[in-house]
Amino acid sequence: SNADFSATADMENIEYDEGSGIYRVPVTITAKRYSNKVSVVSKQLYLEVALEDRGTCQKAITAATKGTVMNGCALGTVQIVGSNLLKVSGPASIVSQIDTAVATINVDGMSTDVTDSVVPVLYDADGNVIDTTKLTLSLSTVNISAQILNTKDVPIEFETTGTVAKDHVVTGIEYAPQSVRIKGETSVLNTVNKVTVPAEVLDVTDATSDIKNTVDISSYLPSGVSLVLASDAKIEVTVKVESMEKVSYEVPVENITIENQAENQNIKILVDTVSVEIAGSQSAMKKLSAGDIKGTIDASGITNGEHNAIVTIQVDDSLYQVTSTITVPVSAGDGTSQDEEEIETSTTKSTESTDAQTTTSTEKSSGTKKADTTDKNSKNN
Repeated sequence: SNADFSATADMENIEYDEGSGIYRVPVTITAKRYSNKVSVVSKQLYLEVALEDRGTCQKAITAATKGTVMNGCALGTVQIVGSNLLKVSGPASIVSQIDTAVATINVDGMSTDVTDSVVPVLYDADGNVIDTTKLTLSLSTVNISAQILNTKDVPIEFETTGTVAKDHVVTGIEYAPQSVRIKGETSVLNTVNKVTVPAEVLDVTDATSDIKNTVDISSYLPSGVSLVLASDAKIEVTVKVESMEKVSYEVPVENITIENQAENQNIKILVDTVSVEIAGSQSAMKKLSAGDIKGTIDASGITNGEHNAIVTIQVDDSLYQVTSTITVPVSAGDGTSQDEEEIETSTTKSTESTDAQTTTSTEKSSGTKKADTTDKNSKNN
């Protein structure tokens, strides 16, 4: 049978047939069994071969992964362990197509570091796999490791430096995303609570309108951590700058409290309202009313008599500014406080009213009795 014979083409005997223009190698047929008793009689057979230049190249093997790590984890460093230089030789037409060499490790469901021995794969410029059956590779496998890290969500914090133009104010900083997911060793992540971007990155000096900027936060990450998503590095930031306006409010004295008043000292504010001028952004001023403004008077240094007392106005300093020092006329003297005096006056008026009503009622009663007596006397007569 055919299995009892072998055919050998020795490439050292290659020859070129000028008539056909092809290269051929003589084929020798031998019997595997009973070779001393069997002789092969046939015409000379040839194996036609195609020849081309020999090509060689060297490629650095790139480490890659496939699959998704366990939820709450992220990939760290993925690298080739040992030599990553791959030498390839073979037909120049094939070798010339090699663009990259990639070793891929499976990390699907992994929560701890993993190492594996994998076969490098060759790709052309279009990402197609190159058949290596006609090629000789210096490495049949390479060792590759993948680091699996923990993750943590932390807020981003921006600050500003400089002073905006006169009569303008910074009303806020808008940016997205407001938090990012970072990865690192657990011991490092436990020390990181936020990502702070230095104030000098957002300079608002002499600004009269909003400032827009794109900030790469990757360089401001604490040592030992990195972003899970590289796309989170670019943050679009807008510093809101508005012109300021001034509004005068008539604040009722009921909104002003007197503190540190001496015992048995009576201090009375001699006006019904206090004029207060507040400056702030247009958007902030729309939210403010006279009823929202409070004030205090420190009476610790006030002696008996009439004075102009300083009123400390209480507003949100991050939104509003009091444009000048506020004073009100007050009268100080011995006796009950202003509130107690008002209560006493009210009580006196109430008592006087009750007494008047009682007198009137008595008079009416007496008049009725007199009238009754007169009627009785008239009947008797």
